[in-house]
Formats: sequence, structure tokens, C-alpha cells
Amino acid sequence: MPEQPADPSPVPEQETLRAAEAEAALLTPPAGCTEITMGELTNGIERTPVQYGSQPTYVGTFSDQGDPAAADVARIRLDVNTQPGLYDLATGGTNLFTCEQCVWGVQDSGTSTARTFVAESGSLLLALKVSPQQTIGALANVTLRQSVAAPPLSAPYSGTAPVAGGECRWIRFATWNTVRQGGCDPREGSVTSNIPGHTCVATNRAADDGTLEKSLGTKTHGEACTYTAPTSEYELASTDCAEGFACTTAWGSPSTCMATCDFMAADPGCPSGTVCGVQGLCQEQSVQVAAGFDFDPALIGEECTLGYAEFCGVEGARGACLDLNRTGRGTCFPYKRARSQCGPGEELGFVSYPLASGGFDRSYGFCYPDGL
Repeated sequence: MPEQPADPSPVPEQETLRAAEAEAALLTPPAGCTEITMGELTNGIERTPVQYGSQPTYVGTFSDQGDPAAADVARIRLDVNTQPGLYDLATGGTNLFTCEQCVWGVQDSGTSTARTFVAESGSLLLALKVSPQQTIGALANVTLRQSVAAPPLSAPYSGTAPVAGGECRWIRFATWNTVRQGGCDPREGSVTSNIPGHTCVATNRAADDGTLEKSLGTKTHGEACTYTAPTSEYELASTDCAEGFACTTAWGSPSTCMATCDFMAADPGCPSGTVCGVQGLCQEQSVQVAAGFDFDPALIGEECTLGYAEFCGVEGARGACLDLNRTGRGTCFPYKRARSQCGPGEELGFVSYPLASGGFDRSYGFCYPDGL
């Protein structure tokens, strides 16, 4: 009788999730709390229309607890720099302004009777991170307390506070998986940004989420190219561009090989005559300006000549010109990807790009003095 192949060993993140689930099975809901479940979550590009936030926010639904005709929306928001590990949700203090790992839901979303529930305790396990938008994780023993809006109310991240004697929801155990086939992280230094024979092509404006494509040719920047779509969900698209070049129709041009780049890198590495622009692509500055993206010569921290410009500074030290004081001239605020990268007294703002699909991309972030 032929020898049977051994069962494949589980990967570490699977073992971690199984252990967390086994522990959660022994728990009981806190007194007065209603147990709920969480459905599948999606990231920015998986939503219809596409909606990339200034911090990764995964959206799905909780089991119905109110009007069956209205959705009970579930959300998990992480800081861009959240690393794999175990996090205590009590750290956020039931406040969506102060939490870096946030879990909350809206019962009967979009109705006059909508109620918000924010995690006041529990565990969030980030088991695997491909990119900020593509992760695998789990929630365990999470208590969500009925909450209302609280100051600050006008910041990019508004606050919440628990309602005294308010209702309670409880999640025993729930998992999410927003990793997609061929997913990658275009940022310089990521383990998937430089795989031999492949190019990580950004899918959002700030280029911190991407999809791998097979690079089967030798064509480089500016050459016409051919893009071949995958024939199944388990395959990757391919191009006849060389590694490090995307076959794209960006900027309204025919399919052309364009060098990929990371605008936050000290040296984005763009070919001579081009600069690193939106969607992680190198392009001539004049072409980007003609497409509606303004550049200002001010350096980081300096006053701009324009009230607003998508780009100021120089390669390796980029920012955005913003007239937050309404003086008619902006200041060059440094671009950052994560809220945790802002210093004391600073907050993370974002540039909102409307998308043709009707969605938006707010992945370009900048730090500005809080209170303006």
C-alpha cells in the first residue's frame, strides 16, 4: 500500500487563531450584554464603490439586533503601522479619537434610531499583515458599549463616550481576512515589494496597498506595453514590462511601462526627468500638473506660494501645501502614512481624491498642528 503523504503543518498564524478561539469558547457574556457575531470584512478596494480611508478601515456587518430592514455595520480601524501582535482594546477608552486599534459598530445604520457601540474591552489579534489594507486577525471577548459622539467633533477622527447605563454587545470570537490573491505592499522595504520576476503595482493613491503582476519582459519606462489579465482567480496578471515597471494607462496615455516608486522613500529612484507621484508611479512633473496635480517649490515647514498644492518639498521629503489658517498662502506640511507618525500636538489629516467609480481615496496623509 503506498505511503500516504503527511498532513501539511499549520502555519503559525493559524495555530495562534485556533488557540484564541479555543480560549474564547470557554467564556460567558458579561452580565447584561447581548452576544453578537461578525460577518466577513472588506478593505478599501473590495468595497463598492472603492473607499480607501486615511487609516485602514475594514467594514462588514454584525448580526442583526434591531430593525431587520437596516444594516448593523461593523468596523475595525488600525493604525497604518500596527504590527502583528495582541492588543488590549481597553487602551482606547471607548473613544474613537484615542484608539489606535478600534472596533465599533452602528446598529440600524442610516436610520433615525441608529446607535453606536464602541469596544471598551477585549482582545484584538493581528496574526498576519501583507499590507496595511491586507491582514488576517481575530477578536476575542470584546465588549462593545453604547456610545455617543463626544469632542473633538470636527477633527478627522471624532470622539465618542460611553452612555451611562447604555446597552452592551459582546463578541465571543470573530475572525477577518482581507488578504487577496497576489496581494502585496508596494512600500520600500516590504517583503513583497521586490519579489524577483514580479512587480508590486499600487492600487491606491498613497501606494501602501498593491497587487503583484508577473514581469515577463524587458521593456522599461516610457515603452508601449501589453497587459494580460489573469485567466482565473488563482493566477496573476502579466505584462511585458521589466521588473519594477507597471503596464498602465495612468495619466490618459496608452498602455505604457512606468517605473514604480515609493514617495516616502529617501530616494524614490525615479528615472531622470520624472518624479514620484500618485499611485506610486514615476511621471514627468509637467504631465502631473496638466492632470490637475499642483507642485509648489516650498520645502517642508515653509510658506507656500499657493494656498493648496498636492505636492511641495523635494523628492524624499514631500508634503502638501495647506492653508489651514485661511491666509491665502499654505504651509508645506510633511506627508505621513500613519497617525502614529504625527508628533505631540499634531493630528493626521488627509487629501481626499474622488474616484470615477463614485468612491474616494484618502490614503495620502499629512501631520498638522491640532486645534487649527
